[in-house]
Amino acid sequence: MAIIIGIVSLLPNFITGVEIKNQVSNVKTGDLYNLFLVYFVAAIVISMVIIIFSFKRSSKKDRPRVVFLISGILIMTVLASITNLILPLITGNNYYAKFGSLFTLFFVALTAYAIIKHSLFDIRAVVVRSFAYIFSIMTIAIVYAFIAFGVLGRFIFSSGNVQVPLQQQFANTILAVALAFSFQPIRRFFERVSNRIFYRDRYDAQAVIDDIGRAMASEIKINLLCNKVASEIMNKLNISAADIVVLQKNELIYFTKNIKAKLNENEIKDIYELGNRTIYIDDTNSSSKIKLMRSLNISLSVPLRTKNSFLGYLILTEKQSGSTYNSQDIKTIKIISNELSVALENAKAFMEIQNFNETLQDRINKATKSLQKANAQLKELDEAKDEFISMASHQLRTPLTTVKGYVSMLDEGDFGKLTNEQKQSVDLALDGSNRMARLIDDLLNVSRMEAGKFYIEPTKVDLIKLVQEELNLLQTMAKSKKVSLSAKLHINKLHALNLDENKTRQVVMNLIDNAIHYSEPPKGGGRVEVSLAEKESEVIFKVIDNGIGVPKDQQSKLFTKMFRARNAKEIRPDGTGLGLFLVKRVVEDQGGRLIFESKPGKGSVFGFAMPIHNKIKIDNTAKRNLNKGSSK
Repeated sequence: MAIIIGIVSLLPNFITGVEIKNQVSNVKTGDLYNLFLVYFVAAIVISMVIIIFSFKRSSKKDRPRVVFLISGILIMTVLASITNLILPLITGNNYYAKFGSLFTLFFVALTAYAIIKHSLFDIRAVVVRSFAYIFSIMTIAIVYAFIAFGVLGRFIFSSGNVQVPLQQQFANTILAVALAFSFQPIRRFFERVSNRIFYRDRYDAQAVIDDIGRAMASEIKINLLCNKVASEIMNKLNISAADIVVLQKNELIYFTKNIKAKLNENEIKDIYELGNRTIYIDDTNSSSKIKLMRSLNISLSVPLRTKNSFLGYLILTEKQSGSTYNSQDIKTIKIISNELSVALENAKAFMEIQNFNETLQDRINKATKSLQKANAQLKELDEAKDEFISMASHQLRTPLTTVKGYVSMLDEGDFGKLTNEQKQSVDLALDGSNRMARLIDDLLNVSRMEAGKFYIEPTKVDLIKLVQEELNLLQTMAKSKKVSLSAKLHINKLHALNLDENKTRQVVMNLIDNAIHYSEPPKGGGRVEVSLAEKESEVIFKVIDNGIGVPKDQQSKLFTKMFRARNAKEIRPDGTGLGLFLVKRVVEDQGGRLIFESKPGKGSVFGFAMPIHNKIKIDNTAKRNLNKGSSK
C-alpha cells in the first residue's frame, strides 16, 4: 500500500501546487491527496490495534514497555494530526504544519526511556550492527576513492582531460566489483571488533547451561552442590558474586557466603520476603524489595522452587563488566535456577535419608551396646550355671554310685533271695539309678565341652554287642511304659569300628530312651524298633518309634543345647534338652552323620550312619561354640 501511495504522490492531481502568501507556504492538494489521508488514518488505527492486542497478550514484565510505546505513538499522532490535518482544514493554510515534526520527539523520548529503563530492545545489538556496517562502508568508500581517484586517476591514467579515460572507467568497474565481494569479509571483521568492544561479557548460553548442569550432576551433598554451582555461575557469567540461600520453613539450611560472610536472623527473614518472582534491581514495581536488595548488595534475585516446594534463592551482585543484566542473562539464569531447584530437592532428599540413616545407626549402636551388655551378663550367668552343673554332677556322682552298687547287690541276691514283688521294686530302683547316672554323665560331658576338654578316645568296638546290651538294660523301663521294644540286627558279624565306647553307648542309650519316653501308647500300644544294618561302606543305626513326633517349625533347633520341643515338654517335663545335643556332638566328632525324620503325631526316626573306616577328630583342644550348637 505504501508503494501505491508513493506512486500516486507523483501524479499531478496529488499536489497541484504551492502558494506563498505572507511568507507562508501553502500546499495546494488535489483529489488524490484524500487517498493519502485515508491511508494515513488507517495506518495509525491499524498500528494502534496491533499494539493494543500485543499489550493484552504481553506478560506483566513486558507491559510497561508497551505502555510507553503506545503513549509515545498516541501523543505524537494526536498532536501531529491537530497541526498537520485539523488546523489546515479549518484555517485553509499550512502554517502550523511546520510544528508537526516536533511532536515526534515525544515518541522518540518515550521509546528511548522504554529501551533504557525496561529493555524494550537490545540496544547494544543495534549499536554493534550499525558500527559494523558503517565502518565497513566507510572502509570500502575510502579504499575505492583512494585507488580510483588517487592511484589510478593521478598516476596511472592521468591525461589532464576532464573526461575519464575508458581504461580508467574499466579499472574502476573492476575495483568496484572486487570491493563489493570484499564487503562481507570486511563486515565480519568489524563485527568481531565491535563484539569485543560491546560484548566483552558475551557467552554461549547453551554451553554455560550444559557446563553448570554437569556440575550439578556431579554433586549430591547440599554444601558441595551450592558452592560448585555458585562458583560456576560467577565464572561462566562474569558475575562479581553469587550466593545460593537454601531455606526450609523460614530456617536457613545452607548459605554459600560469597556476597556476605554471614546472614543474621533478620536478614534471613528479609531475604524470605523477596517473594516468588524474579526481581531485578532496575525493576521499579517493587520499591521496598529493591531497597532491601540494595541494602544487601543484590542486583538480581531468582527464587528456587519446584512444583511442590519452595527451596530458597539464587542471589547475584553486579556483573564484573559493570553492564546491566540483559534479557539473555536473565533467561539463562532462570533456566539454571530451574535445574538447580531440582538438584537441590534431590540433595535435600539425600540429606534427609542420610540424617535418617545416622539416627538409625545411632539407635542401632545403642541397641547393640545394650545387647552386648545383656549378652555379657548372659555369658556370666551361663558360666555360673555350667560351674554349678559341673560341681553338682561331681557331688552327686559319688553317692549315686554307692546307691547304685547296693541296689545292684540287692537285685543279684547278695542279701538274700527276693520275692517277685521285691524284685520288681528293686528293678525299678536300679533303672532309676541308671537314668540318674546317665543324666550325670550328660551334665559332666557338657561341662567338659565348655572347658574344651571333651575328648574322643577311640577303641575297637563291637557295635552289635553294644546295642544288644543297651536294649537289655532298657527292657525293664519299656515294659513299665507299656512300650514294645524290639530289634532288627541284620548283621551277623560286623568288623569292629574305631569308636569311643562309653560315648557311643551313651548315644545309643539316649536315642532308645527318648523313643520309649515319647511313644505314647495308642490303641495298638507304644512301639519302638531298633535296627542295625550295613549299607555300602556305612553302618546305619536307627531307632524308629510311633510316638508324638517333632513339630516342623522346631525341627531345625532339635539338636541344639537345652532345646526341647513344645510337645516333648508336655509328655516329659523333667527332661534336660542335653541328650540330642550330645548325640550330635559325639556322632560328628567320630566322623559319622545324623539320621532324623519325623512326622508330627505319627512318630520319628533317629539314628546315625558311621563309616566303617571312620576318621576320628583329633583336634580336642579347640573350644566349640556350644551356645549355637553344631554348625555342621
